[in-house]
Amino acid sequence: MLKLTFIDTESAWDEYLHEDYRAIDAAGVAKLERQGRKRHNQACKRIFAAAALDLVINDDRTMGIEGLTAWTEREYGDEQAVVEGLLDHIRYRPDHRVVTYGGLAAELPLLTLCAMEHGLLMPDQLRSNHRVRFGEMRPHMDLALELKGQGRDWAHLSEIGLRMGMPRELFMGKTEVELPQTAEEWIDVRRHVSCDVVLTALVTLAWLRVQGRISIDMPAAIYNLADWFLRRTDDEARIAAPLAELRMRMAEQMATEFDLAA
Repeated sequence: MLKLTFIDTESAWDEYLHEDYRAIDAAGVAKLERQGRKRHNQACKRIFAAAALDLVINDDRTMGIEGLTAWTEREYGDEQAVVEGLLDHIRYRPDHRVVTYGGLAAELPLLTLCAMEHGLLMPDQLRSNHRVRFGEMRPHMDLALELKGQGRDWAHLSEIGLRMGMPRELFMGKTEVELPQTAEEWIDVRRHVSCDVVLTALVTLAWLRVQGRISIDMPAAIYNLADWFLRRTDDEARIAAPLAELRMRMAEQMATEFDLAA
């Protein structure tokens, strides 16, 4: 049995931190600003939304969906509450491996900075003192790093999803998430970060299968996860139609494979 928790966060620049840094090192900040555009240091970012999806891959080749939880500043108040909710969620599942896509460069530094600022404790899976035996899955696996391997190029999650045949509409606007200003925008961000962990899970399951770590039927797994998330998504949401299309593609693929096996 393999228990997995997929996490993702959304963050925005804190202009007050940026301006304070500018006051300390005006020359250094000037080097980051070209053609009238601000270029911030990563430490000037704050997390405003997060999500976690919990899955279990059983020994009988079945997949169990334990649930999806999301946190936003609008609901929980501030960055500290959002991060504390996510860290506690992971801490309460000590037997789950945490999976991110690009998390070592994005999520983990910001989560650590927030924990340092507010005196929070990092869950065991996200601590930096882990040593694992060769071939063993780490407590926190960054799938982007695993896919990169010894190569030079990084692949975006959307590139992997498209290669796997997912509708491109699922990834529209994925890299353009700004701090929400209205209630509707906060709802969209909650959907967005929730969809991100589902997409990360779909890609990760395929990678785990080809690595021989799990043995599940991928079209069935994708169908079940897409269907499960679709039933929890507003029919008018931007992601509803591409999710339905993905579910239909998997249903057709399973029907074709069944006919060939009959």
